[in-house]
Amino acid sequence: MSEPTWIPEPTEASRPFFQGAKEGKLRLQVCTACETWAYPLTAICSNCGATELTWRDATGRGTVYAHGRLMRQYHPRHQDRLPLILAQIDIDEGLRLNTNVVDVDPAVLKVGDRVQVAFEQFPDGGVLPVFKPVEVS
Repeated sequence: MSEPTWIPEPTEASRPFFQGAKEGKLRLQVCTACETWAYPLTAICSNCGATELTWRDATGRGTVYAHGRLMRQYHPRHQDRLPLILAQIDIDEGLRLNTNVVDVDPAVLKVGDRVQVAFEQFPDGGVLPVFKPVEVS
């Protein structure tokens, strides 16, 4: 049996997202006509129907909309990482992302908590954005 992949293989269209993650940036599409942010990857703006979208670095800040815990290993990448916090994050650019929240006790995380992007590197060299609580100063 071959080694499992840790993240999806980037396509030509999704390469800017994955390259941004490797650079430590949350890079998403933006419509050049109306400035609406887009995720997941799309060819047409959901707001105005324009077909000219570009890639831009998001602020990487957001709010926890919902979350739950993954307690069972469904994939080899889950080994030694449970429980995982699966979450929906409303980022400040107006999108809701499905992701993980790290560096927090799952019992402490609450809906409405502010979070910021972080990046998780996997054994195969892939990098994905995750979120962690905003440090209060």
